[in-house]
Amino acid sequence: MSRFGRALAGLCCISLQLFTAALVLPGYASGATPISPDSLGVNFEGFPPDLATASAAGVGLARDQVIAGSDTDAIVELTATAHLRLYPMLGLPKSQGPTADAAAMAAFVTAFAQRYGPGGTFWTEHADLPYLPVESYEIGNEPDITPTAPADLTSLHYADPNAYAQVYEAARTALHQVDPTAQAVVGGMLDSGAIGLDQAEEYLGALGPMDAVGYHPYLYDATTMEQDTVALRRWLDTNGHSGVPLDINEFGAAAGVTAGPAAWGAEVAEYTQWALCTPGLNVEDVQAFWWGATPVADTDPWFSMIDSELSETPLGTAYLGEVEALTSQGCPPVAPSAAQAPTQSAVPATTGKPRVRKRVKRARGRVKASHHTRRHLHSHKPARRRRTRRRAAKRP
Repeated sequence: MSRFGRALAGLCCISLQLFTAALVLPGYASGATPISPDSLGVNFEGFPPDLATASAAGVGLARDQVIAGSDTDAIVELTATAHLRLYPMLGLPKSQGPTADAAAMAAFVTAFAQRYGPGGTFWTEHADLPYLPVESYEIGNEPDITPTAPADLTSLHYADPNAYAQVYEAARTALHQVDPTAQAVVGGMLDSGAIGLDQAEEYLGALGPMDAVGYHPYLYDATTMEQDTVALRRWLDTNGHSGVPLDINEFGAAAGVTAGPAAWGAEVAEYTQWALCTPGLNVEDVQAFWWGATPVADTDPWFSMIDSELSETPLGTAYLGEVEALTSQGCPPVAPSAAQAPTQSAVPATTGKPRVRKRVKRARGRVKASHHTRRHLHSHKPARRRRTRRRAAKRP
């Protein structure tokens, strides 16, 4: 080969190496992969008429409380019409003790999966609806709250962690008999000033195999939320659950806790991006609390995303803006030094500032009254500072 040929070959080799480096170095990616809408959700109550606004922004999940014996067809029809997949928080109208509750939840989950899961009878009867079968079934909610002060109507609150373990394991076994690919999600573990991670870990420690762990960081500060999320991830990894994903399926703030809904919106956007874009956390979805769009949204102490006139609040603009960015552009590029998985010596850095979305004026309309009992909202105290997956389902 001539001198010119060798020089040309060397130049091509160097160019190829530089191109390869640009593809793999975190700060120099040629293009990010959009995050699936099934990784982003909202919590809702009642029958808000504008849930399609959420899916239009890129939201794929809608989490709602579903009690055995309630009219679930109407809820699933509402979410499917809005192109959202229901993420049910399942419960019983009344606890009869862990043994009876375990049997009742096993029966409830079985019937629910047969009706609303892949190939369920609901979808056969409603072939005109978008086919969005339920894939995740949350068993109760915040079981680490004492039975005397529940923040919901699921009734699955027990002073003994082993009692909840009995109910969860029965429900998980029953669910997998209907749909082996479905997830039985551990009811979201509350982490707040009054109830810390140590209590959540006590309940998790009583459980055997888990499909996913719900987590509720009611800590009102993105930095503290990030620290505790890393701590929970490390606990799971250390205790034999390294492959179990985290579902951050509820977190919110109320008047008097933060500087206001605009400030809280920035915190929510930052934390959402960080949770889904930090390697090693194994967070499969983030679902902020709460959607609103009900007659009491303006007077409710908890910040909503949509007010009673069906307009976005600053929180809604911030969260939906982050959803749009993540589902269209993917995670933002980060400096190589910041792209590290959680370790025992370092807390992962955030991936960037939350992105801003232009506020869109929404059509106004009458809000339908809730068809089921409104959930009792949290009375969490401000916290002390402390040290994807789904396959696209096909209609049968």
